[in-house]
Amino acid sequence: MPSKVHLGEITSKHLRNPAPYAIIAPENYEPLPLCIFLLGAGGTRDALVDLQPVFDAWWADRSIPQMVFATPTPGGDYYIEDADARVCWDSFLALDFIAEVRTRATVSDRILLAGISGGGYGALKLAFARPDLFAAVAAMQPMLEPGLSASDVPPRNRLHHSAGGPKQLVGPDRDAALWEANNPANRARANANAIRDANPAIYLDAADRDFLNAHDGAEFLHRALWDLDISHEYHLVRDADHGGPTMRPRTHAMFAWFGSVFDGPASDTATEQAATAWLESGMKTKAPSGATSTNAFLRFLRAGLEPARQRAAETDPTVARRFGRL
Repeated sequence: MPSKVHLGEITSKHLRNPAPYAIIAPENYEPLPLCIFLLGAGGTRDALVDLQPVFDAWWADRSIPQMVFATPTPGGDYYIEDADARVCWDSFLALDFIAEVRTRATVSDRILLAGISGGGYGALKLAFARPDLFAAVAAMQPMLEPGLSASDVPPRNRLHHSAGGPKQLVGPDRDAALWEANNPANRARANANAIRDANPAIYLDAADRDFLNAHDGAEFLHRALWDLDISHEYHLVRDADHGGPTMRPRTHAMFAWFGSVFDGPASDTATEQAATAWLESGMKTKAPSGATSTNAFLRFLRAGLEPARQRAAETDPTVARRFGRL
């Protein structure tokens, strides 16, 4: 059964112009997660509508989880947050757009962010600014520049400036302080404790032949998150470009990943109980059948090794981190 499409427009004090938007929702559904799907340069709500048959096919074969998609048309704003210019996309999306979608579709409290290219940039910076609001964020080939200061970014990573955008963010005369305030890596550093506490699931995808060299920025953010000990999933896709034939399977993989966020690892209660008893016996008997081949056993084996980790942490505090200092 085909999904339903709603087209609308919203006026907000956070934007100078009304924002057209589209919503796609499965037919006859219970409350579903809401996915704010942000597109890159030139993207409009019509692009979401064009994807309707693709989403219908993926829902029909159950290869991606059901969710409500909502996409605004960003114009040439690049999802910037600039109070002086009265263009505040972070505030619009978090405070106005989600509320608007709730009046048009039945959605649960679980809110997701996804974005491609410039939309990936917009999704990441919003998720890192408000980590308590979003259960997960996924960015495919996000249009990121590697660096914490605008002066760090070499010409190799400014090729996309020729496509245009707000002059205060993109171009030779951009506002360095504004760029840094909107930079996802800087936001991750500023809000690291809140991000770790909220623990939103984070997915990064980059193309290793990206003609705009956006993969440099994705790699920079990956390393920044690593150093901040913020959990994330990172994919550098071989022989992929900023567009082309890999786009559809990578988009599918991104939305299928949300399913792992929803469902988590499968549980095997009987095996967990057997593995627990075996560990409590000091592993003196033969491991119970099936225990050595399950995630449950691995979790309990880790628990058995925890005292050794704690002793090591007394002399090396980084043992307690998820990621080691490289």
